[in-house]
Amino acid sequence: MSRKLNLLVVAAVGGSVFAMHFGGSCMLWPVTWGQQSGSAVLITYLGIFISAILFPWLAYLAVSKEGTLFTIASKSVNTKFAQIFGGLTVLVLGPLFAIPRMSAAAWDAICQILGLDYSPFLALLFFTLAYYSAAFWFLYRRSQVIDKIAKYLLPVLIVTIVAVVTKSLVSPLAERVTPFFPEHPFTYGFLHGYQTMDLPAALMFATLVIVGLRESHNLKGAILNRYLVMTAGFGFLLLGTSHFTQMLVGASTGALFTDVSYARLYATIILELWGPIGGAIFNVALLFAALTSAVGLGGGTASYFEEASGGRLPYVACTAVTLILSGLISMIGLDEIIRLTAPILDIIYPPAIVMVLFIVIAPGLKGARAGAALAAFGWGLFEGAYGYAAMFGSEAGLGALRAWFPGAEAGFGWVLITAIGAVIGQFFNNKAVFK
Repeated sequence: MSRKLNLLVVAAVGGSVFAMHFGGSCMLWPVTWGQQSGSAVLITYLGIFISAILFPWLAYLAVSKEGTLFTIASKSVNTKFAQIFGGLTVLVLGPLFAIPRMSAAAWDAICQILGLDYSPFLALLFFTLAYYSAAFWFLYRRSQVIDKIAKYLLPVLIVTIVAVVTKSLVSPLAERVTPFFPEHPFTYGFLHGYQTMDLPAALMFATLVIVGLRESHNLKGAILNRYLVMTAGFGFLLLGTSHFTQMLVGASTGALFTDVSYARLYATIILELWGPIGGAIFNVALLFAALTSAVGLGGGTASYFEEASGGRLPYVACTAVTLILSGLISMIGLDEIIRLTAPILDIIYPPAIVMVLFIVIAPGLKGARAGAALAAFGWGLFEGAYGYAAMFGSEAGLGALRAWFPGAEAGFGWVLITAIGAVIGQFFNNKAVFK
């Protein structure tokens, strides 16, 4: 029999949602965004709020209406699209990029705190084994993942983050300066909100939240979906506050520390404010933050492949393979991981936005949703190809074609293509109906 949850349980589960999304990236990147936006930090935050806070929360609402990532992609287009788009999404958010990025970011900060200019292989190997062994302990019983995060990881995160942010805001290091980037601050914020990958990640994390609410708290049906949206809303309230305060921390550095970013920037700020003690606190916070995201993404990846395979690939086996592969990739280093896989974000984010917005705003336009999702995915593949061509200095041809599309240079080329796809998709859908 379904029952209601008290506010403390809602807060604990919502805190777990925050912790999974917060992770290594959302602890480190807002500081760099704040540093680079300087005096325009408020406008920049507005763009980030839409793409990294509002849209991901809407993803939980979409899951409450239609189901998991695989189900949403299948209903939006078909099963083949779900296998291709969904598989690519979970591989990028899982072992190919996001999970190894979490541990690589934690190790990068440890090196900065300890003053290591290179990573001793044996030390890195030991850290990687310990990190992913801990992640497996959290994941091997899926029904307990959310409760374990709330019990063990969330308290450490909250205490250390509040301490770090408070000290940084009370003792700013410099005056804010003009933005370091040429584009409009809102555009910069909206596009960099992609980098958190929280919208597609939400489609994966929601599965773990649902399992936790159903099996640990005996919720079913409509009330389970209502608490899914409610707890996610609480989690994103915390996440939005965290993003904003950490961007203020970055903006308070002025023109200092411009030669470092992300983990090394945050570590440098903490060392400047607190010395070695602050560095130790920061490392604890980052390690636990990275671990929570790795746990959430690892569980979401394993759950997806179990569902997509019709149960032929068991959850525990998928979890083990995901973590082993993530550990191997993490050892190539944070900067290289970001460089090699960043173009794939342009492939998966537009279709994810399109599907979520159609489910939430216009669920009845099935044809438009299918056409828009396919068009957005097609544009994403083009952007991904352009990104990889740019790595090798051979993007001239694709760049000339890309320049024909309005908003492409600002990162919004997919909008027009998606609108055209929606119109075409709805036209053919209506034509089929009238026949």
